Amino acid sequence: MDTSKKEWNQYEESIDFYKHPLLTHIADDKQTEVGGRLENAFAIWKTEAQDRFDQLKANEEELNRIFIDLYGLNDELTPEVEDKEVSVRRADEERDIKSLLSYFIGLVFGRYSLDTPGLAYAGGEWNTDKYQKFVPNKDNLLLLNDDRYFDDDRDIMNRFRTFLAVTFGEEHVQENMDYIAYVIGKKADNSEQAIRKYFVDDFFKDHKKGYQKRPIYWEFNSGKQNGLKALMYLHRYDEGELAMMRTDYMYPLQSRYEERIEKLQQWVQDESVTKTKKQLEKKLKHVTQQLKELKQYDPIVRHVADQRINLDLDDGVLVNYEKLQDGNKILSKI
Repeated sequence: MDTSKKEWNQYEESIDFYKHPLLTHIADDKQTEVGGRLENAFAIWKTEAQDRFDQLKANEEELNRIFIDLYGLNDELTPEVEDKEVSVRRADEERDIKSLLSYFIGLVFGRYSLDTPGLAYAGGEWNTDKYQKFVPNKDNLLLLNDDRYFDDDRDIMNRFRTFLAVTFGEEHVQENMDYIAYVIGKKADNSEQAIRKYFVDDFFKDHKKGYQKRPIYWEFNSGKQNGLKALMYLHRYDEGELAMMRTDYMYPLQSRYEERIEKLQQWVQDESVTKTKKQLEKKLKHVTQQLKELKQYDPIVRHVADQRINLDLDDGVLVNYEKLQDGNKILSKI
């Protein structure tokens, strides 16, 4: 029982979640073995998980033997336990890497801290002293853009590179990005774009599945073009959230889209290679559609922002999710 409980507590869905298993050995006696490489950290975790699995399976089979011998059931039962019946999980590279990405989101919002085991913030009074190695975003918002439009905390990949530098070392950031991109398997021109694509396309789907459609990170979503996608942490929400999002995120993003469109138009005009010209035209069309969608989304968000909606966490996720939207569709479907 202790083995199963300890294993379960290594996943953030557990109320007693302590620390992500892939970060367990980055600063202890196995630090040299990790060597700043996430792939090595996973290999260590894989061995530990397999050893725990084998031990629990052996324990369960031994108990079965004792039971069979005690009641004389040798002709009716066998002590062997099927792998699927063992109550702890083996390591799974894709699942565990994606869970690290989820843990990173928790760090950005202050739910977790690299300095404090377990939950660092789930409501109540905010304590900045809990966050030294990796400081959460000042705003309760993180943009999920499909390209780089900001060079500050608003951009998810800026934050992710900082996270990797803090945990595994600056010199290994690109190597670890390449490994993560390979594991999650998203097709893109480079590792950063592949990871960015995962956050834009799949993160919220995985998150709501892991939390049985009761997400703690909510996704603002303007539509199919991803003109605006952004995450917020439910426990940090306040009545000014949407007004802040419009002023500090949506308006600046609109300006970035307009600047990008202007550049793309010029590049299309100057380009003489047919293949490259078509690629630029495709990109131009996409960003133009994103800008249009963002502009259409703004009055909807403004209407909800003006309501200054107060949420009561005691009402549960589903009630609050609908309450915040106020009859509109500003969030991704759960």
